[in-house]
Amino acid sequence: MPDTCHLRVQITLLAPTARGPRTPRSAEFRTVLVSPGREHFAADVFPARALVPGGAAVNCEVRFESPEAAGYFPAGTQFDVWENGQKGYGTTLAVLT
Repeated sequence: MPDTCHLRVQITLLAPTARGPRTPRSAEFRTVLVSPGREHFAADVFPARALVPGGAAVNCEVRFESPEAAGYFPAGTQFDVWENGQKGYGTTLAVLT
């Protein structure tokens, strides 16, 4: 995991039958996080363990392409995970930078 992560979050992926991804995410992956104001931000996500579609929430670290994006996700913020449609949702646990 890189030293420059901006957020600690908890993410849940939707089940494949509900538009979620078809395979687990066990390593770093790139996605888009959507703020409550519907702003879209490219982000690298580093899950602590495998994110299973339709499974339990997983703690993850997030590094944004644009560091100022972290300001749109204060602790407690609920957001969407977006990849050609909603693939999951999450909550910000802590801002790291």
